[in-house]
Amino acid sequence: MVIHLAVTERHRAEAIEPLGLERAVELIRQHGRPVRGGMIESGARTWTFLLFLTEDGSALVACAGVQRVVEESPL
Repeated sequence: MVIHLAVTERHRAEAIEPLGLERAVELIRQHGRPVRGGMIESGARTWTFLLFLTEDGSALVACAGVQRVVEESPL
């Protein structure tokens, strides 16, 4: 299994703040088996949560959150 998760300059420019990505990668590697991925967005779309489940979907292996910082308009 190959997992590539990186925060690039583009992400920084878009004000995206990851939470728990490094730990999620650690847990997935420790799990050592295929995982299923899922994504949940908050109602206001300010947070996106990445879920990594066991292959049969019966248990959570890891999760991470990404917060999109919304800058308020000066108007």
